[in-house]
Amino acid sequence: MKNLSLLALLFVLLSCQEVIPQKDYVVVHGKIENPIEGLGVRLFDPVSSKAITIKVAADGTYRDTIKLDKPAFFNTFYDKFFGLYLANDMDLEINFDAKNVSKSLTIKGKGEKENAFLRTKSKLEGELYGADYIAFLNVDKEVFDAKINKFTTDFKTALEQKKSELDPSFVNSQLKMFEELKKGIIQQYADAQRNKSELGAGKQSPDFKNYINYDGGKSSLSDFRGSYVFIDVWATWCGPCKYEFPFIGKVEKEFHGKNIKFVSISIDRLKDEQKWRDMIIAEGLSGIHLLADKEIESSFIAGYYIQAIPRFIILDKQGKIINSDAPRPSEPELTDLLNSLDM
Repeated sequence: MKNLSLLALLFVLLSCQEVIPQKDYVVVHGKIENPIEGLGVRLFDPVSSKAITIKVAADGTYRDTIKLDKPAFFNTFYDKFFGLYLANDMDLEINFDAKNVSKSLTIKGKGEKENAFLRTKSKLEGELYGADYIAFLNVDKEVFDAKINKFTTDFKTALEQKKSELDPSFVNSQLKMFEELKKGIIQQYADAQRNKSELGAGKQSPDFKNYINYDGGKSSLSDFRGSYVFIDVWATWCGPCKYEFPFIGKVEKEFHGKNIKFVSISIDRLKDEQKWRDMIIAEGLSGIHLLADKEIESSFIAGYYIQAIPRFIILDKQGKIINSDAPRPSEPELTDLLNSLDM
């Protein structure tokens, strides 16, 4: 009877313990050394196209609460990019020095282990690609296969070692995302080999004619002969395309007065022409804006095998290809490439 009484008492005590409910939001806070005046911490979810900007105080401190429908991976930008995994009930302190984000970045608090693994994965990706991603996509097939196999082994070993410390849903999502990543890299390699033979530097660009020009009339690629041409292929429904808008504007300003035309080609439906025009006004976009004749089926789009946007292309003054898949405006490599041209 005495043992039964003790068991009953223990049951009562356990039943009386308060259950702390999980928060339905994430807390993100921290301090940035050498903050950039007027720049906020920008979080972008490439799946939902949801963008969040957290205001940074003059002393570099910032804090915000974010409600999520489900866990998400964010591309986080503050002068440089880093990946961030967020789920409701997390409380993360993220500190870094704006002068060297990658080396100074620290993430502490609930969710730090998942984000530490993201940095491990990022390191493995860096080892796979090397310093030049384009060069990686142009190595011999035997070298490429060896690199992919090593990447696969290293990733799965690292995840297995940390598996017990990580949220199961995070582990599952990482495995799924890894397979998608590997599949995408293999496809990009195949595309690069095809493009090298069909769309390599010095090849004549696929053509377009009589695209609707935002400023009136119609334009053809031949209208821009005599100037270098930077082409942005986008659409009003494309979140990653809209993310590049401010960066495109920055590059346009940097090369203003140079012998280069900035041409944006939308693959929106012709019946959505007004929506296209409205977004150009709403976003304050500059440059030359054209609307393709047959959306993704336009011969120019098909000629470049474009399956995903945004896509950036650089042509020389004779309409020949300099780069059929150029760096994005948000990447410093684009400015380096444009600076190398004789404008």
